[in-house]
Amino acid sequence: MTVSQQFLSIAALIASGVIGAAIIDLVRSFSFYAAPKSLLRKGYILFELTAWILLGIGTFLLLMVVRDGEWHFVDFLSQLLGFCLYQLFLQSLVRFCGRLFVRLVIHPIWFIIRLIIGIVRQIIRIIVKIVMIILFPLRFVVEKIKNFTLKK
Repeated sequence: MTVSQQFLSIAALIASGVIGAAIIDLVRSFSFYAAPKSLLRKGYILFELTAWILLGIGTFLLLMVVRDGEWHFVDFLSQLLGFCLYQLFLQSLVRFCGRLFVRLVIHPIWFIIRLIIGIVRQIIRIIVKIVMIILFPLRFVVEKIKNFTLKK
């Protein structure tokens, strides 16, 4: 393996460490901000354990592509370096980008969905009120007929 290939494999593993740290940070943030009685908060350990297992599988697949499955101690150190780089320098930037994404993309989509649901509810309420207004005289007649037949 040439020096340039070794450098690229170490760079790939550092990048996978950064991505892994971001994913774990995301999982912990989801669990922290979840409602107290939600399944995500109650099953936090299982959720994070699943994330770690998937990250391990992803790292193994990356090693299969980059180094034909060979694992060296340098790989562990480069991933650890990626985790440290994320924690020291990139965490605030990634969290800011996440908040920006939520504010600019998720909130407008959620607003539009709630607006559509509200409009559909109002339309259904108006239809029900119109039907009730139309059926009110008929209900009055039916009650009078029912009272009349009971008197016989």
